[in-house]
Amino acid sequence: MITNINYNHLYYFWQVSRCGSIAAASKILHLTPQTVSAQITSLEQRLGKPLFIREGRGLRLTDFGQVTVQYTNDMFAIAEEWLETTQGDIAQISQTLKVGISDVLPKSLVSKWLSPLIDNERITNLHCIDGQQDELLALMATHKLDLVLADKPLDNSLLFKAFCHELGKSQLAFFGNKHWHQQLVANFPQSLHNQPVVLPAKGSPVSRAIYFWLQELGIEVTVAGHVDDSALMKALGEQGFGVFPAPMLVKAEIERHYDVHFIGTIDNAYQHYYAFTPERLIKDTIYAEFVKYAQMNQ
Repeated sequence: MITNINYNHLYYFWQVSRCGSIAAASKILHLTPQTVSAQITSLEQRLGKPLFIREGRGLRLTDFGQVTVQYTNDMFAIAEEWLETTQGDIAQISQTLKVGISDVLPKSLVSKWLSPLIDNERITNLHCIDGQQDELLALMATHKLDLVLADKPLDNSLLFKAFCHELGKSQLAFFGNKHWHQQLVANFPQSLHNQPVVLPAKGSPVSRAIYFWLQELGIEVTVAGHVDDSALMKALGEQGFGVFPAPMLVKAEIERHYDVHFIGTIDNAYQHYYAFTPERLIKDTIYAEFVKYAQMNQ
């Protein structure tokens, strides 16, 4: 078992991996290149495995070096975050909550979930960022987000520890503007045959469920477009590009805000909702309260 690792040496390795060379890292570290090189050699000897392969004047990470970089990225990102707390009011820092929101989630539903956080006296700053689930989880991995809301469960290939909380689900339905409502509502779902639909991204759980449902019914549709952003998909539906799916949970809000109408439900097709939190303790009680509230407000 390896013990007594010199973390200064590990930090030098991390800087070299980021800078791409010992010479560039030595300037940041304010050490001579010879010193940095010797310290990394000492670390490699301690670990019993090489971290870099020398290629001419450059360096290339070994497989073990690439694995080590992933761990050091997390270690020193947390260290830098902690150091930031020494520069300000700890109460203010702990009252800032950074939330990532997947583009596919209905914003009216998300705002309902977040409302207790806005009114929570322990949260004075709520920062929200929209994006795709993979991008948001990458931000969480580097400690730039405290909470991620999305429609897909965690991937087993995730390289950092996170908790997945299932918030609930909602049956899906098709909506359309006045023209498409009049055309399709009477004989739904057969009326969808050869008609234009706007769907989420091809590989999304919602699109897969809808394609399966249509296939079972023997209905072929014309895909007018795949759109990741749920708000844009609804706006295109309002303009008449085609009918679009949305959760029944926000039926009233969709009809009111986008001047569209409910056409019919999609059997056995649901949008699921998840909250992801990192393995950190400072806001655990707030996470628990948020998850409980969101699960109750479905």
